[in-house]
Amino acid sequence: MTDTSNDKTPAGAMQHDIPTRKTRKGTIKSALGGADPSHFVPMPDGLIQVPVARIPHETLIYRLENGRLIAELHEHMHRHSVSWDTLEQTSEAPETQSLLHTLLMQHAADARGPIFQELKRQKQQIEPLLIDRNGIVINGNRRLAAMRALLAEDPDAFADFTRLTVAVLPRDVTAADIDFIEAALQMAPETKLGYGWVNRRLKLRRQLTTLELPRDWVCKAYQIEDDAQLDQEIAELALVEEYLSTHLGTPDHYEAVADAEAHFTALQAQLAELDAPLRDLWKTIGFAMIEARATLGQVLLTGFPFEAPAPKHLPTSAPRRFLQEHLAQDTDRENPDAPLGASEIQDLQQFFRQTGLKDLEPLRDLMALMTDLREEHRIRVEPAVMVKSLRNARAKLDKLSPDRLSETQRSALRSEIGAIQAQGAWLLGEAPDHRFEQSKTTMVKAVSAYLKRWRAMRGGG
Repeated sequence: MTDTSNDKTPAGAMQHDIPTRKTRKGTIKSALGGADPSHFVPMPDGLIQVPVARIPHETLIYRLENGRLIAELHEHMHRHSVSWDTLEQTSEAPETQSLLHTLLMQHAADARGPIFQELKRQKQQIEPLLIDRNGIVINGNRRLAAMRALLAEDPDAFADFTRLTVAVLPRDVTAADIDFIEAALQMAPETKLGYGWVNRRLKLRRQLTTLELPRDWVCKAYQIEDDAQLDQEIAELALVEEYLSTHLGTPDHYEAVADAEAHFTALQAQLAELDAPLRDLWKTIGFAMIEARATLGQVLLTGFPFEAPAPKHLPTSAPRRFLQEHLAQDTDRENPDAPLGASEIQDLQQFFRQTGLKDLEPLRDLMALMTDLREEHRIRVEPAVMVKSLRNARAKLDKLSPDRLSETQRSALRSEIGAIQAQGAWLLGEAPDHRFEQSKTTMVKAVSAYLKRWRAMRGGG
């Protein structure tokens, strides 16, 4: 996304007076004359043909409701305490048009769809811009920004951009029609430069809630397979906004999640499978992990809550084990898969709200714990695998001889064989199990720093 903190217009941009709407309409009407329809445009009911004309570039206005810029405009609103109503009321004013030009120039230079460089090389317009009868550009805003910047940079070399070719929509085109055209031409999955994952969802929600367009219409425009996918994208946007508002405390700061589509998509999919109490807990944990994603790395996406839980009881057993091993809190040891109590969930939510970039150690411990649970489950359901591993280990031991071992190696081997003997005795029912108490004691010592913070937070010293 574009940084609009300064909102300075590029050199040479928007250095022309903006004609009134009445003047623009008159210019367009005169330029059309009796031109025959020749340019195809997608509409909800199929393709239509519209006339083409050449008009001065000053006649054209950038469209505020450009789906490519929604998130950036919200960022501008957040930073400058400006409302959307204010932007709408001043959409044709020089200051707002200059803001739009600045944002569009950033997109025009994007390496994934380098419009600016292409126009600089070609020095002429290749295809018409699509506008309405008021001169508002429906499709081609980036191209218009690039051509204006080039014209200001070198009027002689880019003289072709003084007057631009436009295809003009009918007078009776509706706001819904315009949104459909934009989606069909710009936001479909195969376009060269996508609108950005947040912008797409903001646009979808606007069409459903503000414009109240039919769901089947929206699905058709965006090439969405079915209602389920549409609902999923809207739910992902809601999750993003909850994260920005409640976790980061920065509503509308969509730039903070520009690189996190995979995280929110995956998290929403897993949360949808959980019941309410667990869903709220794992949402809190997921938000903390997303905030720390740059530090935790891509491995974050390979485990719950960003992938399906393995084993299936992990959403319950992992928090319970964390309470036992890391927060020294007694829980139901006899029935580890039983639902967590309301107080346990509340305690964990309160704890993980304090984590994230502020404290990564608990998140790393939880991720390691879930890895252990996954491995324990694998061993329980696949004992033959463990027997095979033991046989392989024994075969390797057969290749050793006492004279090849140093004292350090003998000591390490003695320790490992002793541990295997104790574990084997327990597996065969020949010895009690003291493993949990020992491991719990070790863990509590290892994390005493945040255990103390936890107790202080709960008023326990």
